[in-house]
Amino acid sequence: MKKTFFLAVILCCCLQSYGNIVDSTRTLTAKEKFKNFFSLRDTDTIREFNQITTYESYKEQAHPKNNKRWGVAFGGYISQDNIFDTRQSITAREGIITMYPANIKTDKNGKDINARPSFNMLAMNTRLTGRITAPKALGADISGMLEGWFVGVANSDANGFCLRHAIIQLQWPTTHLLIGQTWHPLFTENCFAYTLTGSAGAPFQAFSRAPQIRVKQNFGINNLMLYISAQRDYASIGFNGTSSEYLRNSAIPEGGMQYFLDFKKHNKKDSSLTSNTLIGIGGDYKYLIPRVVTSDNEYCHKGVHSWAVIAFLHHQHALTHHSQLGLKVKGMYSQGVNDFLLVGGYAVRYYDSYALNSAVNFDYVGLNNVSVWFDLYANIKSWEVAIFGGYTQNLGAFKNIQDWNNANSYFTKDYDIRSIQRISARVKYTAKQLQFAFEPEYTTVLYGQQRNSLGEVQREGAKLVGNLRLLLTAILYF
Repeated sequence: MKKTFFLAVILCCCLQSYGNIVDSTRTLTAKEKFKNFFSLRDTDTIREFNQITTYESYKEQAHPKNNKRWGVAFGGYISQDNIFDTRQSITAREGIITMYPANIKTDKNGKDINARPSFNMLAMNTRLTGRITAPKALGADISGMLEGWFVGVANSDANGFCLRHAIIQLQWPTTHLLIGQTWHPLFTENCFAYTLTGSAGAPFQAFSRAPQIRVKQNFGINNLMLYISAQRDYASIGFNGTSSEYLRNSAIPEGGMQYFLDFKKHNKKDSSLTSNTLIGIGGDYKYLIPRVVTSDNEYCHKGVHSWAVIAFLHHQHALTHHSQLGLKVKGMYSQGVNDFLLVGGYAVRYYDSYALNSAVNFDYVGLNNVSVWFDLYANIKSWEVAIFGGYTQNLGAFKNIQDWNNANSYFTKDYDIRSIQRISARVKYTAKQLQFAFEPEYTTVLYGQQRNSLGEVQREGAKLVGNLRLLLTAILYF
């Protein structure tokens, strides 16, 4: 009922806007106005199709010249994913977003329960995107983007339509202001892997969409971005499970900045062929309050500081007018980033009493991790071939953890992981708006049961488990 009401409201708003156009623009017929307002995306103007939607995807279309009218261009795609895994894995949305293979879990006879293959077919990765254009205001080009998909807000809501992106953009000659919900800046929309699997490289790549305000200032090839953000669908872990309340209770938004160089080099023999290079660095900070009262009903307001630093590179070289060779590399060193589908979180800091006691108003300490990935790709006419590799490791904390072998001392889902490794390849073939793609992916995890006082998982006694995923996808873009 709520979904029907939501769609009805959108339709009414669209019809009202169309009526306004009819009243204000008499030089066009009603049929022409309707076509101008409700139009499909002009797919011929987009050089490549990609399953991950970003505001960068629509940059070339965002501001038509001399735009004086409202307009909505609908786009999106219909997708079917066919998935085979050799082992049970940690996933989200019935396997669309895959993380890593599950740990060994034995039955009463010592047989590994998770050493079981699985197969699934899903079409709920289908998406609908609306690109909005508007007349200029405040001296800026105005545009927006609204996108939803059918995976629901949780595993229990599969096939439910939910929000992915809702953004307002103001573009001045050298300044760009973005307001709304979209990819968190740590995702780096201009440097991420075009993998078939919906995780786009997680748990090696920061993966999160968040409400935010960001401003980017251009100084020639130099660019500076500042932002603040909150949490919604991807949130931190605390005493009440996964929730945005820990960031909200701190009364301080998450914030950060990025600086990057973006420049082109023209081919000496053919100036229409260019090499594009992007080099960037950035930092992020957030402060969480994991609880506001102890189990003994004592007020507390102690929190945990978390930070992240990133460096990234994207170089693309045009071989011909129809072929490019590119490389993307990104590294991240961070604390408390499990809200980005990364290894990490925080833990209870050591205090005098040996036993962990929730009645104590204790302090916290962040868990450090490092991650790095690369994506080497080639686009040759209608084909794309690529190889992706990633590595991440739990580095433990800077200070001792209370009862460090007790799972209840940690606020993370992967405190027993020492490292994760992945290698994958992909092949895509695109015929106009139709695309077929295949991606084999092999991921291994080193699980351990022993930790030192800093929470770092020890290699001694650790066991390596792996999963081979085969993903075959068919997509119709519109």
